[in-house]
Amino acid sequence: MKKLLLLLLAVLFLSSSAAPAGAAGWYMRGGLGFEWSLAGDFSDRESTAQNPPALFGTGPGRDGRQIGAYGDFGRFPSIEAAAGKQLLPWLRTEFAVHYRPDMQYRGQANFRGVPGDQPVSARADALTGMVNLFCDVAPLFGLNSGRFQPYLGGGIGASYNQLGDVTYLFPGNPGAHKVTITPGGNKTDIAWMAGIGMGIALSERTVLDLSYRYADLGRVSADAGRASANNVPAGFDVDQTWAPLRFQGVFAGIRYLFN
Repeated sequence: MKKLLLLLLAVLFLSSSAAPAGAAGWYMRGGLGFEWSLAGDFSDRESTAQNPPALFGTGPGRDGRQIGAYGDFGRFPSIEAAAGKQLLPWLRTEFAVHYRPDMQYRGQANFRGVPGDQPVSARADALTGMVNLFCDVAPLFGLNSGRFQPYLGGGIGASYNQLGDVTYLFPGNPGAHKVTITPGGNKTDIAWMAGIGMGIALSERTVLDLSYRYADLGRVSADAGRASANNVPAGFDVDQTWAPLRFQGVFAGIRYLFN
């Protein structure tokens, strides 16, 4: 959270310093989102790895799919701050910082020879910086839409994705093995988004910004390292596993125009 606040303050400071009174076309934007995860299935970095060995390995699991963990990162709120500029009557660009905290992974593994449920859980968060480009539809076609400002947009940037330890439970296993915990990890990956939205002018300088977006933040990674198990006190080595971070979401915010 401390890093988030520092980055948001930096965005606001840079935007205010870049947009002194009277500067044409500059704006700041802040907003909140509610997002839901698409499938975020964990797989091996290399299913045939031997040194260290792959966690899942090759071949089908107990349900016929490739051995892995199948689930998603749930639903969660997020926060965003941006500084932008109106380049043309129909085109604007911005730099945005987006924070997605406390994403909770829930899934099921399908290891062979293990009866019953195999629940998998982990916590993740992502801090993303993007350069966005938005096309305001009405002025592009010479239309007067009044207070309403429909737009299309997209962006590209980088995301710093953090994953906590991943816990695999085997409550129905008749043997001694009930829990495996693999180490978490950090991964910086290319990120992009696309969306549609509507600006609603509230005053000469203030716009209510509503949008729907799809975002792909690359992958979240569980690093290679020492896994632990309840029946193996010394633990054992495992190779890296990873899962995609992809979301849909709705957003609401305020755009403040400097003039």
